[in-house]
Amino acid sequence: MRLSYTLEKLEKLGIEECIAAIREQRQVIREHRDQKGDDRCWLDDYYVWVMLNDTSADLPSEVLTQAGPPMPSFEEGMRCCRDFYNFRRRGEADTTPSDAVLDPTQWDGDLAGMSNEELVKELMRIQQAIRTHRDISGRLACRSGRPRTFEDDRALYVVLPEKIPADFRLPPEDEFLGEAKSPRAGCPSFWRSHAGCSVGKHNLHQWGPCGK
Repeated sequence: MRLSYTLEKLEKLGIEECIAAIREQRQVIREHRDQKGDDRCWLDDYYVWVMLNDTSADLPSEVLTQAGPPMPSFEEGMRCCRDFYNFRRRGEADTTPSDAVLDPTQWDGDLAGMSNEELVKELMRIQQAIRTHRDISGRLACRSGRPRTFEDDRALYVVLPEKIPADFRLPPEDEFLGEAKSPRAGCPSFWRSHAGCSVGKHNLHQWGPCGK
């Protein structure tokens, strides 16, 4: 459910609509948080950002269906990958706090009994976190502005009630940014795989080529 950020429009949602929207947006953020190793990628940001309906101002409709950006050049794609490796990687996983909720079935238990006003405030809080994460470097990743960092990812995950930590570790540089495991892994191999796509639409959340 892609929603307007404005309080005036969110206040028109009923209780069940609010709960459904909160659950959906939390789940998208959780999937972003839970990626590990070479499954972590800056392209995953778009799955989160398209939860805001004004993200479409920067993404063509055919790309929005894939929750991803326009196809970058090889050079631009690699620049984004290098930024991701340099600024959104840590050498160790974050520690699990003592008050973390480890049972996934309890993660949304806080929604029970919330009033419509409280649910709208929670939805606004989530959308503000998404908007803040999106707009750090402009609405397309790796554009002008300061680099997005793992601290920005942490700030996004804070809106989740369970306090489960992320694992910001990545494979060695020669595997992630280089050719050590090509053609089966590595950013250069990924971007080259899309060079042979025979259709105008690219699904950048899977290896190419796209279509026949």
